[in-house]
Amino acid sequence: MSMNKNLTRRQFLQASVAGLSFMYLPGIGRVKARPFGLMHLDDYFGRLCYNENPLGPSPLALTAMQESAPEANRYPDWYSSTLEGDIATHHGLTPNNICAGTGATEIIRLIADAFLSVGDEMITAEPTYFQMAYEATANGASVVYVPVDDNYVIDLQGISQAITTNTKLISLVNPNNPLATCIHKTDMEDFINSLPSGIVVVVDEAYHHYVQTSHYESCIRFVTEGLPVIVVRTFSKAYGLAGARIGYSVASAGYTGQIASSQNFGMVSRLGQAAAQAALNDTQHVADTITLNHQAKEILITGFIDLGLEYIPSETNFMMFDTGTNANWVASELASRGYQVRTGWGMPQHIRVSTGTLEEMNGFIAALNDILGVGVVAETRPSVGLNHIYPNPFNSQCTIKITTFGNEKVFLSIYDTSGRKVRTLVNKTLTPGVHRLTWDGRDVHGRRVASGIYIVNLLQGEFAASNRVTLIR
Repeated sequence: MSMNKNLTRRQFLQASVAGLSFMYLPGIGRVKARPFGLMHLDDYFGRLCYNENPLGPSPLALTAMQESAPEANRYPDWYSSTLEGDIATHHGLTPNNICAGTGATEIIRLIADAFLSVGDEMITAEPTYFQMAYEATANGASVVYVPVDDNYVIDLQGISQAITTNTKLISLVNPNNPLATCIHKTDMEDFINSLPSGIVVVVDEAYHHYVQTSHYESCIRFVTEGLPVIVVRTFSKAYGLAGARIGYSVASAGYTGQIASSQNFGMVSRLGQAAAQAALNDTQHVADTITLNHQAKEILITGFIDLGLEYIPSETNFMMFDTGTNANWVASELASRGYQVRTGWGMPQHIRVSTGTLEEMNGFIAALNDILGVGVVAETRPSVGLNHIYPNPFNSQCTIKITTFGNEKVFLSIYDTSGRKVRTLVNKTLTPGVHRLTWDGRDVHGRRVASGIYIVNLLQGEFAASNRVTLIR
């Protein structure tokens, strides 16, 4: 889709709704359960599972939000024009290169909606951050997963070999989550320059600010060179604004127009826009964040070495380490001592721990030493996520077995192969343990659906999984 580079995103959006006699009202967001029952700031101590900034928001951002609060009764800049202009200036680009949204979460969904539909194919790494694959599946596209290499780095050669005529999008997270590794900049350049035409590369750079190695380079430069690259950034990590929900894409004017084409206006709040604009100028807060992150990782690394535990060198604000035993058991023991961490990704012995304050890091290592020093053989626990669907194929009903390991919001839905949602089986917080849910082969209206293949999609906290089930009438 070609666009006039002089056409602003505001004009593009206005043109897309020209002739309508009504206005779209911003949709009501889904209410999220408060994780782990947190009620007060003090309760966040030991929350080392979301890769949040332990320093909190930028002081300049806090002041900006306070000054903006009395105007909370007024709608925000519908198109985030000033914010997008400031972000563009920050990167040496134009506003037509920027689309701001409610966190990288909205931006990723908009990208999937713009570039993926039924019959398309997306390629991504495994393990990696799940959302783009989840959105692709929801849009009816198929997802090809390419395992990371022996050094836990995204395998660009393997991804190149997986490309077919149906490939429309390649999703890369760099630095990668949960492995905290980076793609070498020369490998990335060779990869992007060798791609067949018609493929868009999306690079999620949520953890860009934390990278220390000289082998890494942001992919924003490929945007300026006119290559088919879209970069996703967020204010949630180094800027400490995870709760303000602000993210953005960096892309050509044409791609930006496509991304913005399905976005509701007024999505980024007045307070959020003010916070992000101020945070861009607070270079000291970002520097302090990076310094604390380095100190926190040094404590973790020293602790892992003292405990004889293998770890993956990190270029982010989290680390993956091998517990040498059942990671779910270790995570449960850590939780009982006040430290929340992450497990999963098909790595049954590994834990992902976020960096926190120095007090949290020292306490975490002490708790880990206490747990692993007990010498108890961990009991076998089922893997978190989508475990089994049976019978498969089925006629009258099937049972879907899932396992949760924490009090997290769970969405379990059935889709047909064209990407249309058939029915939602679960949309609530489930207690830890094994859950067996049934689907009777009916849609949301209670009507029997036709024989065929259906997709079971699970979204569980930060994890996503999907599997196929066949209905035979």
